[in-house]
This record gives sequence, C-alpha cells and structure tokens, in this order.
Amino acid sequence: MAHPSIKIDTSVPSTKRGLPENDSLDVGGQDNPKLEAGNTEHVPPFLCQSAMDIHEKFEDLEWLQHTRINEGHLANDLSHRWALDHDPKVKERNRYFNVQAWENCRIHLQVAEGECDFINASPIRLEDSVTQEWRRYIATQGPKGGHIADFWHMVFHESQEVGVIVMLTQTFEAGREKCAQYFPLDTEQASMILTTDESDAFFNESDEAEPEVLGRVTLLESTFDARSRSEIRKLELAIGSESKIVWHFLFAGWADYSKPEGSDRQALLDLIKLSASKTHPDNPRIVHCSAGVGRTGTFIALDHLLGELESGHFLDMAETGTDPVYDTVNRMREQRMMMVYNEQQMQFIYEVLREQTDRKLGKLSNWNTDSPDSEERSAKIPRLDDQAEYMPAAKPELETLPDQFHTPNRSRSGTPEVPDNE
Repeated sequence: MAHPSIKIDTSVPSTKRGLPENDSLDVGGQDNPKLEAGNTEHVPPFLCQSAMDIHEKFEDLEWLQHTRINEGHLANDLSHRWALDHDPKVKERNRYFNVQAWENCRIHLQVAEGECDFINASPIRLEDSVTQEWRRYIATQGPKGGHIADFWHMVFHESQEVGVIVMLTQTFEAGREKCAQYFPLDTEQASMILTTDESDAFFNESDEAEPEVLGRVTLLESTFDARSRSEIRKLELAIGSESKIVWHFLFAGWADYSKPEGSDRQALLDLIKLSASKTHPDNPRIVHCSAGVGRTGTFIALDHLLGELESGHFLDMAETGTDPVYDTVNRMREQRMMMVYNEQQMQFIYEVLREQTDRKLGKLSNWNTDSPDSEERSAKIPRLDDQAEYMPAAKPELETLPDQFHTPNRSRSGTPEVPDNE
C-alpha cells in the first residue's frame, strides 16, 4: 500500500507585497532591511545589499524582459532571437496566456514531418565558473491535459540514461488546477498508458478496446523522504521497444507565488542535493511548477549558485561590482522568459546564498538540520522581509488559457474526484 499523498495548505493565498506609493524607502532606517546584518567579513559585496538595491535590480530585469518581448514582436520574424510563435496550434499548448518558450530557445518534439513539434519547455544552460562546464536543465510548464504523451516523449528523448523530474507544484492549489496528473500515484494503479486518445490516460489493461499505445509509465517504487519533504517515485518509462528509469520528486513545501519558509527552506536545499545525486550536470534535470518560470526559475538559480558557492568561486570574487544572482537570472531569462517570476523569489535567492555563505565561513552554528521539523534558526540569518515596513513589489497572477482537453481527475470507479483543497 502506498504512503498517503502529502498536502500543503494552499487555501490561504500567499501575501503579495508592494513598495509604498512613492516607491521610496528610508535607506537609513528600519524601512530598508539589509542582508548586511551580522559579521560581513569575507562576505561578497553582492550578499550585503539592501532591499532597495535588490528591488532596483529586479526592476531592471523586468525592463530587459519587456524590451526583449517588444523587439521580437516588432521584428515579426520567427528567426529573431526573441520571436514567439503565434500559431493557434502552438498557443493552445500553453497553460498561461503570456508564458511561452522563445521560438529559438525551446525543446523540439520528435514528431512526424508536418506535425506541430512545440512543447512549452526551454533548455537552460549555466556555466560553472571554475570548471567552465555546463549545468543543464529543462524548465517547463506543468503538463497540460491532452498533451501528457508529449511531455513523456520529451523526457525520454532529452534525458540520457536516467531521467530526473523535479515537480514543485501540486496538481491542484487553492481549488485551481496547476498541473495535470501525468504520473501514476500508487502501486494499486501502477501503469499509465500513453495513447493517441489522452481523454482516458488511466485504464485497466484487461480492457478489450485499447487505443493506440504510444508508451507507458510504470511505478516501480514510491517513498516519502521527510528530510526533503518530497514524494519520490522510481518510474519506468517505455516508448516503443525502449525504456529507461525516471526519478520523480514531488516537493510539498512551496505554494505558488511564494517562497518556502521555516523547515521547508531547509527541505528545499535537501531536495536540490538529492535530485542532483540521481544524475550529472550534463544530463538535464527537468524542472517544472505550473507555468515553469517562478518556482522553477528559483530552483534552477539556487541549484547553480549553490554550486558556485561550494566551489569557492564566490569567496574568491574580488570585483565588487559583480552580482552573480542578477547575472544568473538574466541569463536564464534570455533562455526562458519570466524566470524567477517575482521580487520575493529573487530576494529568497539572496537570503539563502547569504545564509549558506555565513555557514561556510563559520559565522553560523549548524542548527539541527537532521530534524525535518526543526524551526531553530540563528538570529543572524538574513531575511530581507523581517521588517514589516518593507514589502516586495507585487506582480499579478498569471491567467490560464481554457483547456479544451481537460477532464476531471477520476477515481478508479470512474467518478470525478474533488480536490482536497476545494
């Protein structure tokens, strides 16, 4: 019997914050919290910035993104670097109205000539500053009903000997679908058949009338790792006569448009390490949330930047004007729009890096990370939003496209299931 699925409380919307109306902060007072709390000796300057510094850098990234989109639109040429394909067949494959992969930086499905090869997924490459080798990822939206087979075909063809998927969303949050149920949940219904008719992806293998089978996903093992607060599934993915193992990590501690808090913060760091242990930097981890930009971009940025910290690159930096966080987010957005969607998520990256830098320098005691429920934290751990007077700038929630292929999740009896958080 499989373990019960873990849930996060998504019924309470995350707090969205904005700067005061005059867009100004008192740089000398409590309204401008800084990362420079505590002993800053040997800490790189980019990790000693004020909230306003980070706010201005995020606004600059937003301006650059706006410029790219406008350039692509005005060029009206699919060969342009920032072009977006507006073909209706492409648009209906997007989960959100305004989140789409750049036409010239996207994954191409391996399909027959003349068929649409679009999937809303982007290859992300970030260079290791010490080894000059590439860390590879694929950032993608949560699979959409009607296109689950496309997602698994991408996993099969873009992964090497073993695939790794990191899922940072629940299928439903706050009563809204964030991602289709694209993998088997438990061993009682262990096989998911990928067919030409995706309106009924789960069916008993004893059914007499079987649609054309393109492949299958089979659950081999299912465990819950309390340390990383993740459901971990070992899957076998078969396409045609070939198959490979795929590790699937479902993280439970991150509601949309927010950042992990308390023990969830440490759990995310453990998930980063655990998912990396199943592969190597040249074999892309496939990372998705709902739109594939906010939580997904934050995860990828942290994975890369924590690797830079571990190699000693940050501590060797002498150029005070360099900001690897800004540079990394900008490079990611050149490869996929909106990566690290809001200012709160960007702040979170700085906070985690400062905390881990202080720990590497011996400035923080190693609090009890062996206990997944431990909330003990040093008072010196930097948190930009500790001061209620400062509130990160808000961004609107993304608007979903209507899904003509969506069908309700169904129980084994065939009746629609109501999500637990409705």
